[in-house]
Amino acid sequence: MKNTSAKAPADAAGHAEATPPQPSQGATPGNPSASETAQRRAARLRASTPETGAAPSAPASGTRRKKAPVQVRAQLLQAASEIATDQGVPAVTLDAVAERAGVTKGALQYHFANKQGLLDALFEQTLERFEGQMEARLAAEEDNAHGARARAYLHSSIDEMSPAASTNVLRVLVAAMMTDPDIRERYAAPMRKWTRPDPLPLDQAARLMICRLAADGLWISDLLGYQDMSPEMREEVVRQIEKMTLNAA
Repeated sequence: MKNTSAKAPADAAGHAEATPPQPSQGATPGNPSASETAQRRAARLRASTPETGAAPSAPASGTRRKKAPVQVRAQLLQAASEIATDQGVPAVTLDAVAERAGVTKGALQYHFANKQGLLDALFEQTLERFEGQMEARLAAEEDNAHGARARAYLHSSIDEMSPAASTNVLRVLVAAMMTDPDIRERYAAPMRKWTRPDPLPLDQAARLMICRLAADGLWISDLLGYQDMSPEMREEVVRQIEKMTLNAA
């Protein structure tokens, strides 16, 4: 007896053709059943939920905070100042400064194209600080103008607490001027205005110049470390230099 049950037609590979799923009872194309609605909701939920372990999306553009250029420039000059003070001017290289400041070499070169540009900016900053000290001391001596510039030079040169103290980069740069003709030629001119003679009669101007030269000798001896003076002796030396500025008339 022949099997009269219906068979699905076979494809070329011998597999039975899949029968499309039939809609559940009570469903119509425009009115899916409750179970189909639940299945679709579940599919939409899976599509909208990221897979476990998926890489986080990239942060929105502009959310990373960058250091302000002024802040980076200040960090670079501070790093250059520290290296110059600790190791001397030859040690101030772009790589060394970038490493100490914690920035890339490219970020450094955004501000300073080369080592000379960095040194020029460092020297300019140091001169501005020294001049600020000078101006503050001159302003404090408005009522005693005689010899005021020589006294301002004396105390700005030897004040260990000022930004232009004997241990800072100004001293190191000046020391470099002694041995490097290129550095000397480049930076001597802006320093001359601090040491030019006062517009006084020759004998008075000479006494005030002696006071400046004595101040130079004092901080150079500190820089080179060959002078071993007690604090009391140093204080008396400064007092006598200051007294000379007052008696130069």
